[in-house]
Amino acid sequence: MALAGTVCVDRWEAHLEGASPYEVPEGGVAVASSGEVPQGYISGDVAALACASAGKRLCSVDEWMRACGGPDTTIYPYGDTYDSTACNDTYAGGHPVVDYFGTSTGVWDSEHMNDPGINQQPGTVDPSGANPGCVTPEGIFDLHGNLHEWIDDPEGTFKGGFYADAAINGAGCSYTTSAHTTDHHDYSTGFRCCKAPSF
Repeated sequence: MALAGTVCVDRWEAHLEGASPYEVPEGGVAVASSGEVPQGYISGDVAALACASAGKRLCSVDEWMRACGGPDTTIYPYGDTYDSTACNDTYAGGHPVVDYFGTSTGVWDSEHMNDPGINQQPGTVDPSGANPGCVTPEGIFDLHGNLHEWIDDPEGTFKGGFYADAAINGAGCSYTTSAHTTDHHDYSTGFRCCKAPSF
């Protein structure tokens, strides 16, 4: 974990111990380590439970923003000027769901958007830490792009964007999606954990 202000934040997006990152999880223990494919397909409710099982919790919006923008409150984790090569936020296909199913008709439902094959396509989700330019000065990776990250909000909010869209709902650290309840999950939803520092 890295200390970002007054909170410890996992350096990497979380995966679940012993679980497939491509399946919808019902529970598990959050683990953060470099080189592992982070858990997609996770709801905010299950993400909160997974953090709690690891002795941690989801980050608050203020904690997440402080981690992403760093002490200088930059727009992106790496600075104020957008770099298209820094983070996993420039999917080369059309849309990962459409590319996987070969159509845009009848695929925008929970069953299709949670198909494990979506994030197994080339050019989708990267292993944690695979983008060395996408790191904050305090050593926290992938806060922009790769997977959306659930935060601690009972109304349901995730931050940071994901590999196919990290701009529509705000630039860089400001990217915010609040259109879903905490039981929502799809191929794009991931998480990371926070905890109070122990000095």
